[in-house]
Amino acid sequence: MKKKNRIWIYSLLVIMGFFLTLGNSCKKCDDPAPSGIQTVNFGALLDLTVYNPENGLATKAAIQFALDDLNSYAATAGRNVKFTCSFADTKLDTTEAKNLMKSMYAEGISMFVASPFSSGELKALTPFVNQNPIVVINASSTAVGMNHAGSHIFRIVTDDSFQAKALIRAAITEGVKAIIPVVRNDIWGNSLLQGFTSGFLAEGGFIYPGVVYNTSETAFTSLANTVNSQVTEAIATYGANNVAVLAMTYGEITGIMTAAIPFEPLGLVKWYGCDGNAQLKTVISDDALAAFALKTGFIAPMMGLGDALYTPVFAEQLSSKITSQTGVVPGVFALSAYDATYIMGLAFLNVGSADMGRITEMIPLVCRSYAQMGLSRQLNANNDLNQADYIFWKAFIGENGYYWDKFASWMSASDTFISRGQ
Repeated sequence: MKKKNRIWIYSLLVIMGFFLTLGNSCKKCDDPAPSGIQTVNFGALLDLTVYNPENGLATKAAIQFALDDLNSYAATAGRNVKFTCSFADTKLDTTEAKNLMKSMYAEGISMFVASPFSSGELKALTPFVNQNPIVVINASSTAVGMNHAGSHIFRIVTDDSFQAKALIRAAITEGVKAIIPVVRNDIWGNSLLQGFTSGFLAEGGFIYPGVVYNTSETAFTSLANTVNSQVTEAIATYGANNVAVLAMTYGEITGIMTAAIPFEPLGLVKWYGCDGNAQLKTVISDDALAAFALKTGFIAPMMGLGDALYTPVFAEQLSSKITSQTGVVPGVFALSAYDATYIMGLAFLNVGSADMGRITEMIPLVCRSYAQMGLSRQLNANNDLNQADYIFWKAFIGENGYYWDKFASWMSASDTFISRGQ
């Protein structure tokens, strides 16, 4: 509580040094309402229908809760500002994402929060963002090497060099000597595979060719047959206990696992996932699929708020509110959407106008002291989150059926993989 108070007091002191500009300070700034209250409208490009609609719903709710808190904060600070947000569904399509951003920008929106969901979409948007007075605080793109100093884009999540290390340490700790990768063919999947491969080979592991599939692929029988052949070979060489399939996928994991079920060898080895499929409701909503996940000890990491044994109080409270409103248990990306929205609001209040150049300079300063979720959002030189631990999620079965729960933590400072039972 003391740490939270310090953050809020610091922010209040900072914004008191600025005056809110109500005139036409920027052509992209909404005109003040007749009441004298200036409406500042953010934009949010979300996937609400295709990959993981539940996450999109939870993300939207997190943004709305952040807006409520921002508006209460601004009112308490005596600022005549009301924050709102316009939402659009990208359908996880890069062309749709570009068109939506251009359209929203033409309508006067220059500040985008928690947008877009995927690294592929963000890559497609990057030239337009950096060529115009636009600022983006992203809460879910993790591909390595996408961002850089001087960009108008800020990613308040770690890039996948951290996730790769977490997966490597999990595999090594659990005795895995050979990996068969199944990889989504986009900038996110390929960069994650590259990071994992170099690190795992350096640890003495072996990586089979695996399978790389196109993002439009929907039938996975042929893929499963290829993976089965490589797993069979690996079992003969290393033994089933020392072999694992590594799925660097999004929601396609459900189709891939369903196709894998008939192949006996694929049920004999470990399966690892990634932040693209951790906590997916579709994995545990089908009994046959969930049983396969349990049989193979399927675990998948996501950037952590706290660790496998502890969730920071604010994050837990926000999660409960989102679940009560939407019926969806939010993951770290949805919860981070709250921070993306709140940080953008603080940056605007600190600057006092919709001056995108000054807001771009202000965001790293706000992030330096912001830790509302119990996780510092301090950025590195590439405008990405500086550091974070990871939590591994696993499918379990209980009295009410299958469910996801925390299984282990990877601590980045010490590069250690610690299960809940340890």
